[in-house]
Amino acid sequence: MIRMAKRRFQTPATAPKKSGSGWIAALLLIALGGGGYYGYDYYQKAENERKAAEAARRAKIAADKRLAEEMARLAAEKEEQERLAAEAEEARRRAAEEEAARLAAEEAERQRKLREQKPDPTPGKAEEPEPVKEPEPTPQKSTAYEKPISLYGASAAGASARKQFDELVDHLLEAHDFEDFEKAMLPLIKESVANYTGSGKLNYAQYKNNRNLIQAVDLCLLARMAGSKELKEVLTTEGDDNDNNGLDFFRWALRHKSQPLHQFMQHFLTQEGRAEHAGHAIRQFYTIWAAMEEKDRLKYLNLAIAGALINPGTAQSLGSYRDRNVPRLSVPEVCEYLREMDKKRKLVTDIKKLSVSQLLHVVDVRLPQSEFDWAAENVNYNQSDWGAAYNSIKYVMERAATNKDLYENYSFEEIREEGGVCRDQGYFACNTGKCRGVPAVYIVGDGDRGPHAWMVNLVDNVRWVQTNSYGYNSGRFTNPCSGRSQHESTLLSKDAQTTDAKLAPAADAMILADYMARIGATTEARNTARYVTTAYPTLTAAWAHYVKVLGQDEKNPPPDKVWRKITADLNQLSKKNSELLDISAEVEDRYLLRGKNAASKQMALRRSMSQLNRRGGDDRADLVINAVNRQAEVFAEAKNYTGLANLYRKQLKKYVGRGDIFGQLLEQYMGHLGDEAPTRAWNVLAKDADKLFEKHVRSGGGDLFKLKKEVQIQHQIAKAWRNAGNDRKADKMQEDADSRLEKAQNRYVTEDDEE
Repeated sequence: MIRMAKRRFQTPATAPKKSGSGWIAALLLIALGGGGYYGYDYYQKAENERKAAEAARRAKIAADKRLAEEMARLAAEKEEQERLAAEAEEARRRAAEEEAARLAAEEAERQRKLREQKPDPTPGKAEEPEPVKEPEPTPQKSTAYEKPISLYGASAAGASARKQFDELVDHLLEAHDFEDFEKAMLPLIKESVANYTGSGKLNYAQYKNNRNLIQAVDLCLLARMAGSKELKEVLTTEGDDNDNNGLDFFRWALRHKSQPLHQFMQHFLTQEGRAEHAGHAIRQFYTIWAAMEEKDRLKYLNLAIAGALINPGTAQSLGSYRDRNVPRLSVPEVCEYLREMDKKRKLVTDIKKLSVSQLLHVVDVRLPQSEFDWAAENVNYNQSDWGAAYNSIKYVMERAATNKDLYENYSFEEIREEGGVCRDQGYFACNTGKCRGVPAVYIVGDGDRGPHAWMVNLVDNVRWVQTNSYGYNSGRFTNPCSGRSQHESTLLSKDAQTTDAKLAPAADAMILADYMARIGATTEARNTARYVTTAYPTLTAAWAHYVKVLGQDEKNPPPDKVWRKITADLNQLSKKNSELLDISAEVEDRYLLRGKNAASKQMALRRSMSQLNRRGGDDRADLVINAVNRQAEVFAEAKNYTGLANLYRKQLKKYVGRGDIFGQLLEQYMGHLGDEAPTRAWNVLAKDADKLFEKHVRSGGGDLFKLKKEVQIQHQIAKAWRNAGNDRKADKMQEDADSRLEKAQNRYVTEDDEE
């Protein structure tokens, strides 16, 4: 058997001179610019994931529309059922009262007649009265909510009003009658909010001081999101020896001067928590609270709220540690571990001083206890220099070339001992940071030299910085609360004006607007939501919430001019926050372009693309790809293959120097053609892409990572030729791609791999 010559990666300092200066230069480029890239297997997976994601996105748009229609229908049915049930209940109550009164009157009349007809009793013998059958008592509702109470005006701020409202809340917590509480509060809330928004916008200066109204809205909104059943289960949960029970928790959360429940609601809204997760969140809040000593509850309040907000998907995942038989710390256990380590002064940060939004990127870690302990003993960098943890993991070119698995359990100790590529470096740095109390975020993105993973971490109380991003601009992460994918710019753009404390007014208004929208107070909801976007014009959550509130009332939608004004504002503000362009695109697709013909849609989408180009759209590759895709969807829906070809021919030529954009546009183009496209359409695609590839993309292959990106594109073009019916051309390109990759990989294959 002929064995291939053994080759190992050598640094410029140790490489033999006979290899040539060009080879040394190439290796230097790889070592300095690579940062860590995935193997070829990942590319195949990435292609499939992008294709699946595109199909999922289309399905989601259709599903969202169907869901909105179904929700509107169900809401109308529920409202009608509630009305009929209320009427039936009232009729039953009145009938029962009338029946009881009738029976009592009949019994009284019967007794009167008996007395008149009965002879005088025998002298000396006591008369024995006949037993009187009492009528069955009619169940009565609590009268606690029938007492008059004010939630607006001078009287609402007095001590008497506060005491009276607290008595109502105490009754609510004892009786668990959230529906009755909301029925009593609803007209009072509507009246109060109408006064606070009478000028067309929320008068926040007055609203923020109305403690009773704020608590009423908190409780009613929480009940609507979590459901009365879930809240009752938390309320009736017994603690240890009946201490720290659910009732104690709610009393503390509502009565403590720091307003823990209101803070919980504020962060749930600003972190874009999903309504269906509210029940899970409040139960997690109670669990974390119950495990704390009373003296710690205020000091670690932010930690408790952050733990409560971790969405169920993240909280229940197993993480990347491979041994499934080793239990992971639950989110409440992670909070308890961090609290105890903080008391022992064994964390890098003072977690008592971190905000909820920062702590979300600490408590979302899912690891066994042993990993936390190992990090505590073996990883110790300053918070401002935590990026050194990333660079402490040696880079293994063999793993980059062949995707060789070096680990048994993927533990911190194995990664440090064996080394790895960028995804291993990023995983190690981010998760050891979390174990030590450092807010850190694992970022992934695609670029001209393939997929890459890096880290963004907090270096002081406000500022987030990148580590080894190598100029990539497509980095994204998953929000631990909402579960939504977000661009890293949402972290990097944070400053002293976007701290949790500064965003408190926005949170208050979002809570109020959300509840008003749910009860059908459309004008007040829109005015309140609009206040947030005016006061915080670059806050992504504010605009997402405003659009949601505007779109909730389908019977009375805003006119197109309102939506056009929103898109214009978003496009202008996107210079400071590029994520706002995602919301602008959503508004266009769901409200402005719905029902329009293909020509009108194309005109609007071309205008959007021009605006993106004017603001320098290349700094966000994902925005470019999405903008092209929106135009392509119009052509694809009409089966206009000529329009598709013209669109992608122009865009592929424009971005031929950007391997990441070129490859994704090509994959997108192929996805729009699909199985229904005629052979000639595939032939046009294959010819255009092949020509551009050979002239502008194909290189000498000295850079392993760039070559991998090129090979990925070659495989795409080969597939296009095959769909065009040219198997010979497809086979030739496939063989060429595989040969190029094999030669590049062989440079880094070890002796063990060769055998």
